[in-house]
Amino acid sequence: MTEQQLKKVFLTLVEAGQAIMDVYESNEFNAELKSDNSPVTRADKASSKIINQNLKIIFPDFPILDEENLIPEFEERQKWEQYFLLDPLDGTKEFIKQNGEFCINLALMRKNAPEEGWIYQPLIETGWYCALGEGIYEFNKRGEAKKIEASTKRSDAIRIATSRSFFKPREAELIEKIKQYYRVEIKHCGSSKKQIEMVLGNADMYLKAGPCSEWDTAPGQLMVEEFGGAVLRHDTFETLRYNRQEMINPYFVMLNDRLNTPEFIAFMKKIIHE
Repeated sequence: MTEQQLKKVFLTLVEAGQAIMDVYESNEFNAELKSDNSPVTRADKASSKIINQNLKIIFPDFPILDEENLIPEFEERQKWEQYFLLDPLDGTKEFIKQNGEFCINLALMRKNAPEEGWIYQPLIETGWYCALGEGIYEFNKRGEAKKIEASTKRSDAIRIATSRSFFKPREAELIEKIKQYYRVEIKHCGSSKKQIEMVLGNADMYLKAGPCSEWDTAPGQLMVEEFGGAVLRHDTFETLRYNRQEMINPYFVMLNDRLNTPEFIAFMKKIIHE
């Protein structure tokens, strides 16, 4: 991706973020329930329209797999070499609650893994961008970016980020098991803010034992891995991969570099499988 193309993507996310904030500040969300009972608002739709229109101009050859649009059949998309994976408003429940914890998630995928990723928080007009092997950058509403360094923050507790609106009994059960061996601090966050908290050194783990979709995790996974972490499935403890026939993620755990050790992974495998 050229520097000019990258700047256009930054500004596209800023533009979509402003459209989201216009709805957020209007209090006229026009919220509806989709077929899977997840909510959608006119902010989701406005963001989706802007990002799709702009990406099709900047990258006319790349398909866009967007939560708010019709998902192509697996037989078609499994042939894709590269494509964009988009959640135009991640954290719609948090948006409706007006707690500010919502993001835009975008990833450029190569087959079954992210190779570039963007997470943008409209409320604070700040985003993060990662290219595989090239580090992580923070960008502002003018599309200006600066490289950030991996955090050296450490705690004597394991700081676990969990969903604010989707905290599940299985997650609570696993956390209780971890507490038998480690001191634990819980950070409830909405949307991909959980993954940004890990990137910024404010959380060590994101534990997910409930449903979420591929567009919820792809850019955050790339960023966590870029700073030495891992994203592992509960069932096989293999790295989480994408563009599966079923686009709901298996249960997984994200670990930062501090916890991405053979010893801690063996511990997690033990408590999950026992």
